[in-house]
Amino acid sequence: MNISEDFLIAIASIAITLIGFSGVVTALGRRGEGKWSQSEKLQLLTLVEPSLVALFGAFIPIIGGLVIEDQNLLWRTSNGLLLSMHIVGFGSFLKRGRSASVHISQHMMSVVTIAILLFQVFSIFGLTTYHELAFAFSLLLGISVSVINFYLLLFVSNEKGA
Repeated sequence: MNISEDFLIAIASIAITLIGFSGVVTALGRRGEGKWSQSEKLQLLTLVEPSLVALFGAFIPIIGGLVIEDQNLLWRTSNGLLLSMHIVGFGSFLKRGRSASVHISQHMMSVVTIAILLFQVFSIFGLTTYHELAFAFSLLLGISVSVINFYLLLFVSNEKGA
């Protein structure tokens, strides 16, 4: 598998769009009067942060390719950097999730997140040869988490602690 720069740029474009959607959620959502619940704050942050990870992560192999010629090393290093960004974001989500109601879809995505992060760990340590696939899944993870939280903010009521 060979990830093209076009794929990486497309992921970055989707991430920028999702970040822009956070403005739509803020302006058009049910919280026009500024009364955000802890769950809604969690969902908004979990909309923006994974999109930022996907946005900046998409450029890691492009920039790294300018410095690192060995493709194996490039993708293992790229996975390491993207993994570290995801760990910071996931750790923040877990910390904030203690004081907020976490939706079942967020719990399910937590399981998927752990599986993908483990796949990246395997890539970093050379336990798999699918380095580019691990990287692509990790980028798509950021987009997927953001899309789910965009949906939750717009369409799911948190009044009953959903």
